[in-house]
Amino acid sequence: MIMEEKILGEIPLRTWHWLNVNELKTSAQLEEKILDVPDGETKTFSDVNLSEENVARQIKISVGKGARVEFISADLGRGDYSSDVEIDLRGDDSSADFEAVYFGDGKRKLDFNYVIRQRGKRTQATMNVRGALTDKSDKIFRGTLDFQRGAKNSTGRELEEVIILSSGTRNRSVPLMLAAEDEVDGHHAVSVGRLDEEKIFYLMSRGLDKSEAERLIVEAAFNPVMERISDEALREELSENLQRRLG
Repeated sequence: MIMEEKILGEIPLRTWHWLNVNELKTSAQLEEKILDVPDGETKTFSDVNLSEENVARQIKISVGKGARVEFISADLGRGDYSSDVEIDLRGDDSSADFEAVYFGDGKRKLDFNYVIRQRGKRTQATMNVRGALTDKSDKIFRGTLDFQRGAKNSTGRELEEVIILSSGTRNRSVPLMLAAEDEVDGHHAVSVGRLDEEKIFYLMSRGLDKSEAERLIVEAAFNPVMERISDEALREELSENLQRRLG
């Protein structure tokens, strides 16, 4: 059966269509999950992609009063990847800690739409995303902190860091903050660039060749996120996969 191509997640504003950040389509079978963190509880969820095929995933998480969710995502698949993750901080004093890494190589197309909606009072949200792109990979990242009316005294932090390893890649990053409430504190930023030449020179002066130095720097950026995955065998598989791809 031929699946119809569609955009999994998009920013519904005409301006963003003009900027071509809603254009990557997927024909993969959509995998859907709906998760809940009840009042007062803390839960950790991991989403790992190591598939050789194209993958499209949609995850929705509801977080209750005084509850906390930790979400860890790692994409080191070989096919195209579309990921739509929406976290709803519906309860007062709820919080979300979102950490993600991705690696794009070959002709991979990567499409990420990450949203944290802050509806309760005194909610706290952190979104940290790190990635590396090489060859002719093409990536779009849309990260949204959405302070909705009633989210008084809430805070949000969002950061994406992208390492560009070759000139043939295409990167589009859209950090977005929406605020319908006055008494909130939100910050968002993106850092995009090639590897630090001074770091590479330093490592090469210690006996590494250039490719080994580059691999070490990328691994160092990814490790804090991958170490949070509780499954030791899966962590090892991710590390070996990344080393092979960078090698």
